[in-house]
Amino acid sequence: MMHPELLAKLVSNNFCTVPAKVVLQLTTAFREGGLCNRNGTFSYKDHLRECQTPVLALAGDKDLICPPDAVYETVKLIPNHKVDYRVFGKPQGPHYAHYDLVGGRLAINEVYPCIIEFLSRHDGY
Repeated sequence: MMHPELLAKLVSNNFCTVPAKVVLQLTTAFREGGLCNRNGTFSYKDHLRECQTPVLALAGDKDLICPPDAVYETVKLIPNHKVDYRVFGKPQGPHYAHYDLVGGRLAINEVYPCIIEFLSRHDGY
C-alpha cells in the first residue's frame, strides 16, 4: 500500500546508513532462539517475561518479514497485562505488509491512531 516513490526512497536512503555490525546483529532474529546481542551471549527473547514496560505489538496481515504468527509468538512471552497485540488488514482487504504499517496509504488513518491511543493510555508510566 505504499506510494511507489516513498518505497523507493525508503529502500535507497534508509538502509545504506545502517552500520554493518547492526545488520549482522539483526540477522540473529532469523536464527534459532531469535534476536541476540552482537556476540550471541544474550537472547532478548529469554528476558521478555521480565518486561515491565508496556508494549504495543503490531503486525500486518500480509507481512512476509515478520508475519502475525511470529509477532504473536513473541507477544506470548510478554506478561499479558503489559502487551497489546493488533493485526492490521482485513480478509477482503486492504492488506498490510511490513512497511505499510508505517508508510502505507492508510497508516495515518488506521495505524497511527492506534499508536497514539496506546501512548496516551501509558503516558507518564
